[in-house]
Amino acid sequence: MTKELGTKIDPSQDQVVVDGRLIQDTEPPRVYWMLHKPDMHLTSRTPEDGKPTIFQLPSLKSIKFLLYPVGRLDFRTEGLLLLSNDGELVHRLTHPRYKVPRTYQVLAGRRLTAEEEAKLRRGIELEDGPTQGIELQFMQSRELGQSRGAWYLITVKEGRNRLVRRLFESFDIKVVRLIRISYGDITLPDDLRAGEYKQLTSQDIQQLKQQVGLK
Repeated sequence: MTKELGTKIDPSQDQVVVDGRLIQDTEPPRVYWMLHKPDMHLTSRTPEDGKPTIFQLPSLKSIKFLLYPVGRLDFRTEGLLLLSNDGELVHRLTHPRYKVPRTYQVLAGRRLTAEEEAKLRRGIELEDGPTQGIELQFMQSRELGQSRGAWYLITVKEGRNRLVRRLFESFDIKVVRLIRISYGDITLPDDLRAGEYKQLTSQDIQQLKQQVGLK
């Protein structure tokens, strides 16, 4: 029997047949990956000014379904980037409400003074509002040619644009290198090379979901 335009179907019960052929549901399975984002790549699908994107990496360019990054790492930031096609989980992991911690290794152009370190931990005022909940740990000094830099471990619980860089820039300190090493309870493995990805374990996925109130 011919149906009127606009007829709705229930995918869990109905079958759609066109010219005698059953139309199969081709929705891809849910995937949950971690990518070691290399330096000088955009977290974007569209190149800008000749800058390559993560989706042009050899490991990702042949993927046939849409993947969404959990937040963004800027062009010069390296390290852990979660990817998934689970839209609800991606949304919650990036929503400020859930305060999912992100930890970075930061090579700063100089060491912060004791007063500057205390200010960062207390929270400072940026152009888009105050910061809070920052954890900061000095790791070691590093020679930078004619200057002496410092490695820090810093944890933030919000995903504002260029937040870590802006924190240091507020003290006129340049960030020389920035590497995200963890997101929530997920940590970048030492053996995952830049540009490569691996699937999260079922335990990893469950931990992420629990952190944002999903079962």
